[in-house]
Amino acid sequence: MTLTAFLNPRSIAVVGASQKADSVGGRIMGQLTTSFDGPIYPINPNYDTVRGLPAFPTIGAVGQPVDLVLAAASSKLIPSILRESTQSGAQGAVVYSSGFAEVGGAGEALQAELDRLVAETGLRLLGPNCLGFANFRRGLTATFTRVPFDVRDGNIAVLAQSGSMGIGTASLLRADGAGVGFWAATGNELDVSTGELAMELLASDEDVPDVIAMVVEGVNNAETVMKAGRQAARAGKQVVLLKLGRTERGRQAAISHTAALAGSYASFAAACEQNGIVMVDTIRELVDVTRGFAAGRRPRGNRVVVISSSGGNGALMADATEQARLALPQPSAQLRARLAEVLPSFGSAGNPIDITGNLVNDLRPVAAVLEEIGSSDEFDIVAYGTVARTLPETHREILLRAAQGTDKPFLALAHQPDVLARMAERGLTCFADAASLIGVAGKLVQAQEAGAFLDVTDAPAAGGATVTATTGTLSESESKALLVRYGVPVPTETVVDEEDAAVRAVEELPGPAVFKIDAAWLPHKSDVGGVIIGVRGREAAAAAFARLGRVARQHRPTPDAPYRILVAEQVPPGIELMLGLTRDPVHGAVVTLAAGGVAAEIIAESQVSVVPFNRSRAQAMVDRLWGGRLVSHHRGLTAAARESLVDVLMGVQRLALAEPTVAEADVNPLIATADRVVAVDGLVVLDGGEG
Repeated sequence: MTLTAFLNPRSIAVVGASQKADSVGGRIMGQLTTSFDGPIYPINPNYDTVRGLPAFPTIGAVGQPVDLVLAAASSKLIPSILRESTQSGAQGAVVYSSGFAEVGGAGEALQAELDRLVAETGLRLLGPNCLGFANFRRGLTATFTRVPFDVRDGNIAVLAQSGSMGIGTASLLRADGAGVGFWAATGNELDVSTGELAMELLASDEDVPDVIAMVVEGVNNAETVMKAGRQAARAGKQVVLLKLGRTERGRQAAISHTAALAGSYASFAAACEQNGIVMVDTIRELVDVTRGFAAGRRPRGNRVVVISSSGGNGALMADATEQARLALPQPSAQLRARLAEVLPSFGSAGNPIDITGNLVNDLRPVAAVLEEIGSSDEFDIVAYGTVARTLPETHREILLRAAQGTDKPFLALAHQPDVLARMAERGLTCFADAASLIGVAGKLVQAQEAGAFLDVTDAPAAGGATVTATTGTLSESESKALLVRYGVPVPTETVVDEEDAAVRAVEELPGPAVFKIDAAWLPHKSDVGGVIIGVRGREAAAAAFARLGRVARQHRPTPDAPYRILVAEQVPPGIELMLGLTRDPVHGAVVTLAAGGVAAEIIAESQVSVVPFNRSRAQAMVDRLWGGRLVSHHRGLTAAARESLVDVLMGVQRLALAEPTVAEADVNPLIATADRVVAVDGLVVLDGGEG
């Protein structure tokens, strides 16, 4: 059943409707009767009329079709109210009451009863434990909280699990001059989720927004959120998302608040980007980035030009470009010469362009510079500072004409809230902080770049599983054999049981050898001295074999626990990386690339992708690691090693798709040499299937 009852209901029944203005039922009736133009049926056996409308003792007594039921009643009464609603033909219901799964115990049982009712009847339910929703385009304000801003239809939808954060976001957007067309607080998300609401809005003929600002705590149905992001991106729209519960403390708070499942934040962030969703860290950033996308312009590249009458603001914006992964190119000699002709002699035609404070006396350089920049193909984004109350109205008109005269994103700085809001209402997107402005520009570019990750047709096919075991840990040799099967290079190596075989193996290698204990019961060999490097010659090989035998017998869990000795070529020194495969409880298979060796835990920065992903995504993982220095630094990867690493990432992805019993695969270190990468160590853990 669709969500039409929420977007465009023909009639509404309010259970718990009240004449008391400050009660929940009274507030709902107060806002609804002043905005909604369809039939409203107050349901309360204690009243004959509510706000001049005939009241009914039950929904069944209405005698007319009811599309949407707004239930403002005790949680214990909700199951019977909803059953009666379905018998009266209701398609949707909003349950405002708390006291369900978020409180545990009896509340969980009560929510489970609602869950069964929804499954049996097909009724679509928003909540429980929610503030409701508002479709401002329809004049439908179905909430008991007072909307704390002047309602103005707009191209933004705000969807949040948390009611206060959702209404706060909408309030800040409105204060900054933006228009909000739809708002909803989904609460516990027993049935209707933020993701599904987003998809319904995007598919709507009348209510489709250009930007959806979303605040989620846990994600019971992450797949729906990702589908909404992908649907928006393909339609030229944008989902901007703030995820709560990123840390362990935050996850516990989210679980207690909405009883939602919280997965790994890194996996969630990767999934978002792979599905066209832009993530932010704060409500303020959510508001700013949403407004940036609502302006409707997308950059062709990441080249930003900063134009400022203040050296300080220009420097601050220039500083922020590095973190935002934006280029700040200097104008060409020809453009620089043209700019110098119109600027004061004490200005600067570089980037940032300094038009100087002399604009208080002469605005002609402002118009001339903006005209040159707007028509130039050397920049993709214009960042201007500052619009101020003290400057004449002519200055604002110049900026508005310049913004309208180019198809580039045109972002301006306005420290004063009234100026910011007024300019936004007139069509110029302004921000109160210079660094925030540049951050928004970075998000615009990020969304464009993420478009390359949407098409996963070149992701590998699953193939047939080859691992027959279902649980346990594989030995290093078994783990590497599996990795090789999926295209991960390993050193030349052999497993031996006898000293003579170990000696022969060393003699056949062109360089020094590494000896390791090879046993499934010893995944971390170096912790017990189970690795010997630099082995050369017969005597050293025999001694290494004997020594590791003693270590293995000393540490094995039972007297008959099996072990062998792995003899491998010693890979020359190179860049040590770590490659991991895990199964996230929310997103499934996840591939991680990070620093390897002893630096793995010290350097926590990593690149993560959710399976499936395309080759462009694998390349981005490599190119972004360590701020891009893995490939850009002169001691970083060679072109050949980069391609080898991308191949390995795609291979590990294929392993994840083909082998559902592999719960975890850890390659550490993965050494990058001059022309390739080699898995020096490997560990595979089985658990019987995806978790």
